[in-house]
Amino acid sequence: MIRVCPVSLSLFITSASAFTWYLKRQNRRSLPKCQIVFVLGGPGAGKGTQCQLLNDRLGWSHLSAGDLLRAERKRKGPTADLINSKIANGQIVPAEITVGLLKQGMEAESSSDR
Repeated sequence: MIRVCPVSLSLFITSASAFTWYLKRQNRRSLPKCQIVFVLGGPGAGKGTQCQLLNDRLGWSHLSAGDLLRAERKRKGPTADLINSKIANGQIVPAEITVGLLKQGMEAESSSDR
């Protein structure tokens, strides 16, 4: 069973609701393409679910650091060995690697036909 922190979930839902209300009040379906929104929360808080809703309703792109790290490991990219060793030792992957993968993902999204 997944345990969800009720405080994190409540803050997340409140933030998402307030932001949706703001967009509706502004008669906007989306923000400018240069806008970046970080969705944070503990495991099982609903980050992926909310991001999928934002994608479906507003057409926003969704990049997950965890998904990008798993993809890098799977394709045996240049940092795959380091990622594997950090995960195997229960350590956090260096920020430079995670940020680099996010940057690559954002560049790929901005060059696509979105």
